[in-house]
Amino acid sequence: METKYKKILAASIISILFVQMIYISIEPTVTMAAVASDGVVVTLNVTSGLSISDATNITMTPNIGMSANKSIGSSAWTVSTNSATGYTLAVKNSTATAMMGTINGDNFANYTEAVAGTPDLWGGVASGTKEFGFSAYGTDAPVGTWGSYSTCGNVGSGVVDPAAKYRGFLPAMTDIQIASSASPTTVGGTTTNICFAAEQNAVYAKSGAYTATITATATAS
Repeated sequence: METKYKKILAASIISILFVQMIYISIEPTVTMAAVASDGVVVTLNVTSGLSISDATNITMTPNIGMSANKSIGSSAWTVSTNSATGYTLAVKNSTATAMMGTINGDNFANYTEAVAGTPDLWGGVASGTKEFGFSAYGTDAPVGTWGSYSTCGNVGSGVVDPAAKYRGFLPAMTDIQIASSASPTTVGGTTTNICFAAEQNAVYAKSGAYTATITATATAS
C-alpha cells in the first residue's frame, strides 16, 4: 500500500514538473533595449545694421530782400535699421555762425529761443536782427519737442507753420537730437523732415548767397 502511494506521489510530482516546463517553454521572453538620446542648440546671429538716405540740398523761398523778410526751406532723411533697440537721429551745423554769406561776410545768427535750447513757436526775431533756425517733424520726431504739424509753412510767403517749434544750432557744432525710436524701423525706413526758417526784422541782409552746412547723424541705439 505504501509503495502504491509512493508511486502516485512520484507521478504527481513528475506531472507538475512537466506542466511547469511546458509553461516556461511557451512564456514570451521580454527583453529591455538600451536607449540613449542627445540634443543640439541651434544659434543664428543677426548683425545690427543702419543706413541713412541722402537728403536733398535746399534753396529757401522766397528770396529775402527789400520787400520780403521771411524765407523757409525743407529737406528729409530716411533712416533704416534692424537694431533691436532702435536709433537716434541728430543734426548739427558745421560752423558756429548759423548761416554765413559766401561773399559779403554777412550772416544770419542762430535763432533765439525764449528759453535757451528749448524749441518754441516762431514768434519772429528782434528788431535790428536777422536769424536762422530749424524744426523737425515725422513719425519719430516728438511732437512735444517740435510741435504737431506736417508742413514747414508757406513757400510763397516764407511764413512758417504756426504749430512748428524752432530752435537755433547752439551749442555750436554740437549734435542736437531731432528723432529717435526704441525699436527697429520697417524695411522702407522712417522719414524725418527738417524745416529751416530765416527772417530779418528792420534791417537789410546784404545781397548775395548765404549757406549753412547741416550734418545729420543716425546712430543705432
